[in-house]
Amino acid sequence: MKKNIVGFFNYSKKKDITMSKPTNNNRLKYCIITNFLLLSIVIGFIAIMKEPGDKYFRIGPSNDLTIMSVKINSIERYILLQVFIAFTEITGVFINEIASPILGFNIYNPDKKIINEFTKIELQIMANCMWFINNLIAALYILVTISQLDIAILRVVYSELTSVYTIRLLLNEKKFVKVSNNDEIELLNQV
Repeated sequence: MKKNIVGFFNYSKKKDITMSKPTNNNRLKYCIITNFLLLSIVIGFIAIMKEPGDKYFRIGPSNDLTIMSVKINSIERYILLQVFIAFTEITGVFINEIASPILGFNIYNPDKKIINEFTKIELQIMANCMWFINNLIAALYILVTISQLDIAILRVVYSELTSVYTIRLLLNEKKFVKVSNNDEIELLNQV
């Protein structure tokens, strides 16, 4: 009977228990489930511990909702704020989904030793400018999202809905194959 500390149990035809190496697919599924459980715990903790009447857990405009010195006290101002947040999030997701892989794979990929699309100084300046601007935007967004929970959640929703599109756009540029146990390669249907 073979045993390995890391892996999943498989039952072979000989009925002995062997451990197989977990696949990246399974690892990602476990990470998503664990992440969802963590989110549930955080939401439960907040729901139990929150103060009644707290201003952070309101929804919509109110007379004392001020975001970066702008009073959001009418439905028109609240809608304008949401349109502004949606526009900036959608733009930011597109920029980051395109630029981050280019910068990351050219700078941090240890297997890529020759770069022919940029000079060294161009890549340095572009990467530092990109990350500096991203961090400034993130700092300003902290001021926006800590003001009220619905604003923070809607910001995430805008971002994630946009990333569904951008991820699909990037995945459509790839071919997906499945290698079976007998090393046959099968082209998966593109959906």
